[in-house]
Amino acid sequence: MTIKYPFAILLLSILLFSGCSGMKLSNSYKSDSFENLNKKKVLVISRTPLEDIRQEYELEIVAKLKSKGINAVASHIAFPNLKRIDNNTSERISEVISQFRKEGFDHLLLTSLKDVQEQEVLQKQGGYSSLNEYYGNKYITLKGYYDDLNAAPRLPTREIEETTNIILLTTYILEAVTYNLSLEEEKRLLSVTTAEVTNPDSGKEVRRAFATILASELK
Repeated sequence: MTIKYPFAILLLSILLFSGCSGMKLSNSYKSDSFENLNKKKVLVISRTPLEDIRQEYELEIVAKLKSKGINAVASHIAFPNLKRIDNNTSERISEVISQFRKEGFDHLLLTSLKDVQEQEVLQKQGGYSSLNEYYGNKYITLKGYYDDLNAAPRLPTREIEETTNIILLTTYILEAVTYNLSLEEEKRLLSVTTAEVTNPDSGKEVRRAFATILASELK
């Protein structure tokens, strides 16, 4: 994520130091064949090598989707022995898809952490001797604005030491892809949803926010 403007840097700094953070929808694509997943039986798979993280994400997403009327099921519950497809040949993928469809899952929601971006932001505070000196004498009064020669005298000097902090902004980019497994291979892709969050307070916060965004996009 690239920050170009001073105002954006200031805003991000305020959010960071106030302990606030939030996830936002950064990109959304829906194919011509997309239809909301209400009452559809959807298998939710979270791609991660960590089993406990996989289960937490799947359960959070399933709960949100069910609240929107989508019949979602976590893959670790429906297929407890499901392993990552290392041999991703067409034959192996077809075999897994057949396994899903045999259990009544024609729709698949696959989520993953796509990228982690880090950026250092330089924040400066202070560095001027008084409010008057910072803004300039002619802005103290309206009279001074129009006639600087007759402006009010300068305010007493107040030393403010300049401090410089380097803030590390870490942005996590998550992606969810939905497929209709009953369609031909080139038509299976239904939607792609990308969300990002910067400096989240906790992993739980990320899961909840991501699940909320998905539920809103797919209902």
